[in-house]
Amino acid sequence: MRKLTCLLLLVTGLAAAFPAHAELNCEQIVASVQTAVTLRDQGMPLSRVLGETESPEMRGRFQPGELTLLQRAIRLTYTGEISVYELTESCAESRGGKKR
Repeated sequence: MRKLTCLLLLVTGLAAAFPAHAELNCEQIVASVQTAVTLRDQGMPLSRVLGETESPEMRGRFQPGELTLLQRAIRLTYTGEISVYELTESCAESRGGKKR
């Protein structure tokens, strides 16, 4: 039940907090990957986590390229190729922000 709750947070947290066709920002990406890592640690398969990003609700809120970016970020942190910290820093830099 806890896994399902976290999974629902991933989808509804992104979708409900931002209007339709909102531009995906670093905070959303980081929140999503943090949830994905929590789900990973609870034993949820990557395919299921990524499947949630394909929901009609998510497709209605974000452009295809944004969803692809989000999926890539989830995949990289889920597999441990990059840390959430590294992702946060990289995203901030790529968006012209300052390092934290």
